[in-house]
Amino acid sequence: MGFVLDFDAGKAVLRVTVEGQVTDEVLSNCYAAVAKYYSSHPLCRCIVDLSQVTKFAVSSSGIVRLAASPPALPAGFARILVAHTDFAFGMARMFQMLGEKTRPDLQVVRTLEEAYRMFELESPEFSPVLSE
Repeated sequence: MGFVLDFDAGKAVLRVTVEGQVTDEVLSNCYAAVAKYYSSHPLCRCIVDLSQVTKFAVSSSGIVRLAASPPALPAGFARILVAHTDFAFGMARMFQMLGEKTRPDLQVVRTLEEAYRMFELESPEFSPVLSE
């Protein structure tokens, strides 16, 4: 499939659910969509959920390129990557380490529930804003 963007207006949280096979291109398109959404909806936090990924076919050079690009959300806005498989978790941690200076508020966790707890989301009410 690709990815879906949902927004909880009450909590100001953008949730990005990445689904199916993820490639460098899918990840790049997703990143651009988040940056575009944020430009018209500033002051939100972001959760990127990789739990629905069936195949993580992203290259390490793709992660390096993405980490070197300007952040989709500026520093000061929390973002969480949810990566439950070991490979996705390792790639997420690589992205976190490479982008540490420009994305100091990025956290990597294993479950969506953990991300919800970190943002104190007890009963989130997400509404779809984009599906690709």
